[in-house]
Amino acid sequence: MTVKLLKYLPLVFAFTLVVNCKHEAKKTDSKNVATTIFYNGDIVTMEGDTANYVEAIAIKDGVISKVGTENEVMTFKGDATTLIDLEGKTMFPGFIDAHAHFFGFGPQASGANLLPPPDGGIQSIDDLISELSSWATPENIQLTGWIYGLGFDDSQLAEKRFPTKADLDKVSAEHPILILHISAHFCVMNSKALELVGITKDTPNPEGGIIRRMPNGKEPNGVLEEMAAIPYIAKAITPKTPENLAKQA
Repeated sequence: MTVKLLKYLPLVFAFTLVVNCKHEAKKTDSKNVATTIFYNGDIVTMEGDTANYVEAIAIKDGVISKVGTENEVMTFKGDATTLIDLEGKTMFPGFIDAHAHFFGFGPQASGANLLPPPDGGIQSIDDLISELSSWATPENIQLTGWIYGLGFDDSQLAEKRFPTKADLDKVSAEHPILILHISAHFCVMNSKALELVGITKDTPNPEGGIIRRMPNGKEPNGVLEEMAAIPYIAKAITPKTPENLAKQA
């Protein structure tokens, strides 16, 4: 009997070794279990000079631990892993543009498009006046009480200059008008808008801003720079609602 048991001892030892190895492998793998896995979307890694897409991405304690095919990444799934189905949406690792004017996307879509080609059609001040005039329907004006447009670029205009209040007065002398430069660091107002916000020949330049003047050196020409412009931009692009009207009262 003892001889027979000794005969099978190597098999028992080998089996025990395999079981222990598997157990150790599981213990080692548990250290890499993902906290969260994103899958089923267009996941852009931003690696290299061309777009690089992967099927899934694993996050471990706030750090990207694995990117690859869905099958590869799912090997890091554990019982406590949160699975997020992107449902075909696009995922980026973060906002790559360090200087994007996100606030302008909404107003740009609703105001007059004053961008130069190829994003718009404004190549001269006459083009700008025409575009603003076409946009200035009663329905559009009632949105904010202002006529407004965004994206003009003086360097791309045939005249190579900023429009002035005299140019914008051709669109309307009744309604306030504000147009925003493509840089968002300048705006131009018509005479009605300057009157509405209280900018006159006696208004000094605010700290950090410039009120451009007519050749006589005193009368505002409608072009406002930096902190002379920024406080008034929201007035032109903020929709009229009971709440906003109450704030302005």
